[in-house]
Amino acid sequence: MNETQTDGLRGRNGRARRRKERFLEHLAKSGNVSDSGRVAGVQRSTLYHWKETDAAFASQWEDALEDAADVLEAEARRRALEGYDEPITYAGKVICDPETGHPLVRKKYSDGLMAFLLKAHRPSRFRAAHDEVPAAPISISISYDDSVL
Repeated sequence: MNETQTDGLRGRNGRARRRKERFLEHLAKSGNVSDSGRVAGVQRSTLYHWKETDAAFASQWEDALEDAADVLEAEARRRALEGYDEPITYAGKVICDPETGHPLVRKKYSDGLMAFLLKAHRPSRFRAAHDEVPAAPISISISYDDSVL
C-alpha cells in the first residue's frame, strides 16, 4: 500500500472515529439511536454494523444509553420533588399578573413519577403484590365431578 492509500485510509478512519464520537455524544444526551445517527450523519445500518464489529464502540454505546437514562431519572426526580411551574389558565388563556404582566404560575408535582421512582428504588416496599412473580407454579385441576373437590 502506498503513502497516498495509507493517508486515505487514515482520513476515512478519522472521519469514522469523529462520527462515532458525535453519535455517542448525542446518544448520551438523547437516548435515541435514529436521531443520534442523523446528527452524526451516519445511517442506522452502519451504526449497527459498527456495534456488531467493534466491541469498544458497542461498550461505549451501552454506556451512552446508561448516561441518557441517568438524565431521565434525574429529571423525573426533579419533577417529583421540586416540581415545575405550570401557567394558570382561564377559558384557555394564560392569566397574567396585572402589575408585572408576567404569567401567573402554580407549582405542580408529579405523584406518578414519585411512585414510579419509589417502585424502582425500593421494590420490596413499594411494588404492588400483583407485580410479583409467584415463587412456584400454580396447579389447577378441572373436573366434571364436583365430588372430587
